[in-house]
Amino acid sequence: MATDTTNMLDYIGDKMDALDFDGDVNLNWDKEAHAIELEYIITVATDQDFQIEDQEGETAEDGSVSYEDAVLFYDKTRMDGNEYADQYLKVIPFNGKKGIDQATVDAFFDTFQQVLDDGESDMLDFVDGTSEDDNFQVQFNEEAYDEALAAQPAAKAAQFFPYPKY
Repeated sequence: MATDTTNMLDYIGDKMDALDFDGDVNLNWDKEAHAIELEYIITVATDQDFQIEDQEGETAEDGSVSYEDAVLFYDKTRMDGNEYADQYLKVIPFNGKKGIDQATVDAFFDTFQQVLDDGESDMLDFVDGTSEDDNFQVQFNEEAYDEALAAQPAAKAAQFFPYPKY
């Protein structure tokens, strides 16, 4: 639950902890760059006789396949997050020391839960051979995010969680 002393790192961490996800999720705070990465890993087991290459081009040999990606929360007063958009599932700006509004974070995590669910299901289809795709990649649903953001109450758009002090 958010309080008057909750900073954005704590709030994002609480929302991350509330995700219903079998994979791994971690927060990495880069104090120098004023950025927070939310990393996630989807791992599925496979017993198929075909070879699957991971993101580094290595062939999976232990019966499991992992997919890693991240979301970047960045200080728009210090960097242009769009320069990094092709390296992340999603880039989300925040406003310097003022931080990020609750509506943005809540809309993101509402959408991200479905993205993770779909990603895990799609990856299972990919490794068991029922997918027609030659490559696997998790896709962020921008339309669902925009709808979730628009549905947030005005009070959440006005509630900011400040950038953490260190």
